[in-house]
Amino acid sequence: KIFVLQTTMLTLLLFALVPALAMLLGSVAVFWVRVPGKLQAATQTFSAGILISAIAGELYPLLSFPQNSVGAAEVVPECQVYVAISAGFTVSLVLMFGLEHLAGSAEEEEAESKAVVRSLSKAVARSFTGESLEAPPLPDAEAGKVLEAFREEVAELQHGVGRLQASLLAGSCEDIDKIVHEVSYDVDRTKRHLAQPEPLDEANLARMQFHGEELRDNADNLGLQTSVAGARRAVRAFELTLQHIHGHTEHQKFRRWAPARMPTVQAILSEKISWPLVCAVCTDAAVDGFLIGLAFTASRSSGLCMSIATSLEMGFLGLSFSASVQNMTRSVPKHVCLVVMPPVLLTLFGVCGHASGKLLKANPALFIGFISFAIVALLFLVTQELLAEARKLAGDSKCVNVMFFIGLLVGIFLEKFLQTLLG
Repeated sequence: KIFVLQTTMLTLLLFALVPALAMLLGSVAVFWVRVPGKLQAATQTFSAGILISAIAGELYPLLSFPQNSVGAAEVVPECQVYVAISAGFTVSLVLMFGLEHLAGSAEEEEAESKAVVRSLSKAVARSFTGESLEAPPLPDAEAGKVLEAFREEVAELQHGVGRLQASLLAGSCEDIDKIVHEVSYDVDRTKRHLAQPEPLDEANLARMQFHGEELRDNADNLGLQTSVAGARRAVRAFELTLQHIHGHTEHQKFRRWAPARMPTVQAILSEKISWPLVCAVCTDAAVDGFLIGLAFTASRSSGLCMSIATSLEMGFLGLSFSASVQNMTRSVPKHVCLVVMPPVLLTLFGVCGHASGKLLKANPALFIGFISFAIVALLFLVTQELLAEARKLAGDSKCVNVMFFIGLLVGIFLEKFLQTLLG
């Protein structure tokens, strides 16, 4: 029995280590690569197909016939089944949407810091260069329209340069400053048109409206000043609030499939760790590990199938998380410690999930609740992240969309093969 237990635990650890190592590999790869848009979208749709196959072939049967999976002697009463399914669905929905909100609030916390506001005001001209490999590819027709608009923007920039040269000859400080800011706006507008950024999300708009009221108070405060020192402080407060609003126009929330750009050598980093983001990613990894351990309890084929299905997802999560940490701090020890935490938690919670599954053999209704939780968590990942992000990157590309069905087919074959191999 001891030998069997040791073999079982070793197998479980191997299953949990597959996505953990994939996440570590993604974390290391951030120093050298950013994934091209179409390859990223194809990987997303392929992963979604494998996960749907795992849900249909491995998890749903456990939900429908729990007594067969845990060896229960009696059929679970229907009322308990309905309560368990509802509870699992509710808890999973609250957790997954909560994690999404937590990751978004982490980015908001980052944007609220004065160090980030200052770095945004210095680096805003580099925010949307359109040169990154993660920028969404444009169809030929749309690219033609963008380039046509770009030529018009170039004419505006050339006109601004002519005005600036004239003001430099005149030597008026006020005119030079005014024209420089106008040309800077034209540059920002041109870069946004080339990069085709996403529209402002509701959270950003709400924060900008809040800061708009703050800016109004700052403006009212300007008229109340009676000393030069007070006026300087009031103008500085007004300027910081205005820069903060400008920063929100360039701000994008964390997404596991959209790694942040690599910071330049000159960029000033806040060196402040966004702990809500770290907690969200660690919780995400822990949930995935728990699901693998829970599936392993039912059968080894289920556990291995879940392990393979989540490996691609965790690899990209590691890439995105490491890229975000890279934009927080230049400290290598901090970076290493932070990116190692989620894979370690994934492995540990895989063991916890297996132990919990063993205990659930005495309570099939509770087992149903956990399986219901797992199904919602994976469906959230497929519908709210994988397919949604792939659509943003590739649009209606048939080559990318067909990868979903290839992933589904691979998942079906994988399930059959593992059932034959592992039983």
